[in-house]
Amino acid sequence: MFNGMRRRSVLGAGMGLATLPLAGRLQAAGPDIKTGADMAKAEQEGEVLFYTHDGEAGAAAVVEGFNKDFPKIRANYVRAQNGALYTKILAERSAGRYSVDVIQFSEIGTAIDFEKRGGYERWLSPQLEAYSPQHQSATPGDYTWTGVTFGGIAYNTNRVTEAEAPKTWKDRLDPRWRNAMSTKQATSGMQFVEWYELRKLYGDEFWKEFAKQRPRGFDSRAQLFDRLAKGDDKVCALAEYAAYYLYHQKNAPIAFVAPPDGLPATPTLAGVVDKAPHPEAAKLFIDWLLSPRGQAVIQENPYLVYGSVRKDAPPMPGGVRLSDFKLLWPTDMPDYLASQPVFAKQWNAMLGL
Repeated sequence: MFNGMRRRSVLGAGMGLATLPLAGRLQAAGPDIKTGADMAKAEQEGEVLFYTHDGEAGAAAVVEGFNKDFPKIRANYVRAQNGALYTKILAERSAGRYSVDVIQFSEIGTAIDFEKRGGYERWLSPQLEAYSPQHQSATPGDYTWTGVTFGGIAYNTNRVTEAEAPKTWKDRLDPRWRNAMSTKQATSGMQFVEWYELRKLYGDEFWKEFAKQRPRGFDSRAQLFDRLAKGDDKVCALAEYAAYYLYHQKNAPIAFVAPPDGLPATPTLAGVVDKAPHPEAAKLFIDWLLSPRGQAVIQENPYLVYGSVRKDAPPMPGGVRLSDFKLLWPTDMPDYLASQPVFAKQWNAMLGL
């Protein structure tokens, strides 16, 4: 098992298939949940395994939410950073092992590549009617955006004054932040997006200068914000708004900065995996995840706080919406995907990995 990967179980008590018409299959599976899955078969299968990039608390919140609505199905999860998670599932499939039912990535290039490899079982969830085409895979039913996470800059208010704090991305190049910043590792989908988007804005020299600051790299946003809250780092160079909101609620001495050039953002993307051992439970899980019930967990749980792209989604905690922020994400997919090896090499070299 890869470093940082853990499997956890949350135990409960005790349009149809992509190739079949939906007529006669739709049913209500609970409050606000419309599903095309065969409920009897899903309950007979009795379990579902979810692979996710989320941290422990966030992953547990998702499967706990599912089990509250479907107590006859046992929900399990495996979590790891996006890159490590993808390496794991590709290795499993290469070895002929098919144990996962639903997978969620935090980087669209990964989801596209998995789709090209035939990794998804196409599932036309009845919930797709609440999602715009741009929030679905090119061929609907492979994967769907389950939320959006975005990041800015954060700093410890006990160690950095408001006047000193970086206000723009380029302000992080000030020598005062040398050996005093943290960031994510190359396995993070969000980190790849930031590298790509700021490279477009400022050129490759920007990241060469940033490397001179000798930032420390960590696996998860919890690690980044724990260190920031304790004052181990003065600045978090890529601070997810969701993590800031959680620590702000805990009265941690942390402030968030939204640079005017925009905030790197990445969708979370989930789909049913090809050859899922529990196919009906997997379809039910996706239908739930995309429903108002599942989206409430995704958007409101303090360990997640991903902005929902459902057409009928309410505001995020704190009353903000995705539209309140200037978000940066790749629009030239071929160029973005082609740049991934360059990013990984540069970022790992910078962090000494």
